[in-house]
Amino acid sequence: MLSSPQFLRLATAVVLLTAAQAGAAPQQQADQFTALQTQFQQQQLPALQKFCLDCHSTAAQQGDLDLEQFRSVADIRRNPVPWQRAVQQLDQQEMPPQEADHQPSPDERRNLRNWIQAVLDADARANAGDPGPVVLRRLNNAELTWAIRDLTGQALSPASQFPVDSAAGEGFTNVGNALVLSPALIQKYLDAARDVADHAMLLPGGIQFSASTTSRDWTDEKLAAIRSFYDRYCGSNGGTSVNLQGIQFETNGGGRLPLEKYLQALLEHRDALLQGTVELRQIAESSKLSPRYLEILWRALQDKTPSLLLDRVRQEFASAQPAEAPEMTRRIAAWQQTLWRFTTIGHIGKRDGPKAWQIPSDPLDVRQEVRLPIPTGTETVRFWLAAADAGDGHEHDVAVWSNPRFTAPGQPDLLLRDVRRAAAELYQYRDKVVQTTAASLRAAASVAAQPEQELTPERLTALGTEYQVDPPVLASWLSLLGIGTGEAVISGHLKSRLERAESYDFVKGWTAAEALSVIANSSDQLVRVPGDARGHGVCVHPSPTIRAVTGWQSPATATVTVRGRVQRAHLACGNGVAWIVELRRGSTRQRLAEGTADGAAEMLFGPIENLSVRKGDVIALSVGPRDNNHGCDLTAVDLTITAENSEWDLGKDVSPDILAGNPHPDRLGNNGVWHFYGEPDSGIVADTVIPADSLLDQWRRAELPADREKLAEQLQQLLAGPATAVPPDSPDARLRQQLTALNGPLLATVRREILSRPATVADPVTDSAIGPDPQ
Repeated sequence: MLSSPQFLRLATAVVLLTAAQAGAAPQQQADQFTALQTQFQQQQLPALQKFCLDCHSTAAQQGDLDLEQFRSVADIRRNPVPWQRAVQQLDQQEMPPQEADHQPSPDERRNLRNWIQAVLDADARANAGDPGPVVLRRLNNAELTWAIRDLTGQALSPASQFPVDSAAGEGFTNVGNALVLSPALIQKYLDAARDVADHAMLLPGGIQFSASTTSRDWTDEKLAAIRSFYDRYCGSNGGTSVNLQGIQFETNGGGRLPLEKYLQALLEHRDALLQGTVELRQIAESSKLSPRYLEILWRALQDKTPSLLLDRVRQEFASAQPAEAPEMTRRIAAWQQTLWRFTTIGHIGKRDGPKAWQIPSDPLDVRQEVRLPIPTGTETVRFWLAAADAGDGHEHDVAVWSNPRFTAPGQPDLLLRDVRRAAAELYQYRDKVVQTTAASLRAAASVAAQPEQELTPERLTALGTEYQVDPPVLASWLSLLGIGTGEAVISGHLKSRLERAESYDFVKGWTAAEALSVIANSSDQLVRVPGDARGHGVCVHPSPTIRAVTGWQSPATATVTVRGRVQRAHLACGNGVAWIVELRRGSTRQRLAEGTADGAAEMLFGPIENLSVRKGDVIALSVGPRDNNHGCDLTAVDLTITAENSEWDLGKDVSPDILAGNPHPDRLGNNGVWHFYGEPDSGIVADTVIPADSLLDQWRRAELPADREKLAEQLQQLLAGPATAVPPDSPDARLRQQLTALNGPLLATVRREILSRPATVADPVTDSAIGPDPQ
């Protein structure tokens, strides 16, 4: 066995010997070629001149062979191919031909042949390891396809548009000399590279490839992979039924661990687990459950740390049977829904948004507001307030019910303790209104006959004294009739400018929250925004709770004719819209037309002729959602008002420059004529629409004082008499209900005053069944 120094000396000697041999090889080759060159000059060149050059000289070149050009061994090495054929010809004794003048002897033939072979062998040894020229070849179509598939892991076909590979004489399609590469093919390579790059997903941890090319499909693939991972142990329960514009489906389903199966498995093997004869892993495998969650659940049930909620579950688990797992699951699920809540997926990770899909919720609150909707109807409504402990005993538990009250949109809150007093005062006031109906209408006729006089508080008091009517009662009648109340008040104008809709800069308009908008198309073409926006047309869109209103405010007193059109512009979804046309004067409204649009048909209204309007009156075309569903509620509207020498057309006045202002001028030079605004769909403004053809409507249209007096007396009798005196579906029945209702327009002003005034103990009302007894 060699020692380390001996091994090093031996290794060094071997290396030096190898280097010496490597250095000696070129020298030996040079000496060999020198000897062959000497033989060529002395022996082989004369033989070639004698036996070969007569036919294969530079001048003759029979058989396209020129041997005269080879004047040295170096020349032969540069082009050895003719000499390889020469060896074959000499071996077969085909050269020189038999008819040649000179024939070599066998020794001369053998010497020439051996010398040529020696030159070829020496040249081969000198070039050993050199393959010669190598063609730079591309991958053929099949190789490229499989290489891309191996790299991406996807069944892509980048060469599907490439020309078919050509085969060389060898019969193969991967020979470099046959794999052409034209400029057109290079372009196809670039196109294929772009197509492959479209499948690349740039992820935080690197690059992955997908069979799809859209981000939505990539997201779906990742979600499907995540769901597939969790579906091994999760159930499909827990979904919530959703009705989205008539399409019903389940949402928020799946992804939940079937707690009942885990509890049942633990209950079945509880004793064995406590005795150590079985492991949780074995139970999970046999029951196809998640080993991790099964272990977490078992530890939670066996933990001795005190817990208000878990202690009861642990106590029940210690003695429960497997058949009791469903009932245990039901009780636990109730607490799960209280302690955890699901958030909206689209808000996760946003600023001030949730951090996860499921987040903890603290059910303990020092203060909790309770809201109970009061059903409408004639039956008595009763409700009880009750409180109990949370299962930990009643010690130190105190519940205080504070500020019980009734609330309604647009109305002051009514404390529960004030209900009896407020109801009594409202009934008394209503009786006073009914008893002075005829006198109030006489006073109203007096005010209407003198429109030039301002209705000041002093004049209102004087009228009350003259006609023996309380001024607040008279003010309510005048407000209802729109007499002396001035111009109609418009609020809620849309303020946000819409400079373009979709990609069309000729579609502009005014918008607000939740898609509330009005738009106009100033071009001649119909475009989808989505929904059809006709050329030189106007469209409106309501929100779920706000109606979209287009209002024309009269610039002068005149007699006009009204006509128009309402048509749905977006039929892809939704349940249609409800539309109303009204004449508004002061705080009163006169219904001119109404209907619904739930299909493609045009809903025409008018002509409404001989309609008297005063300066400041408003003709409003209002479009609202049906059932608070504003999906696809884009609606095309037309409104035309004509007078003797004037015409106002919504499309012609507004579509060229809707953003000129809101209010918008007309074509006649009047400012503030067209208004675009929103108003609540219901519940905030008292119903001040006088039913058509009712006694009050007839009184308003009557021209003779005698007719008005007669109608006023009939109206007072209607209000004072029983509700059964007129058919329930008649205009007078609706009018009676409107005027005598505690939330009607006649009692609106005094109702706010009474409801906002606290009760006193000086004169409590005790003889009423309404509200709690103040005693």
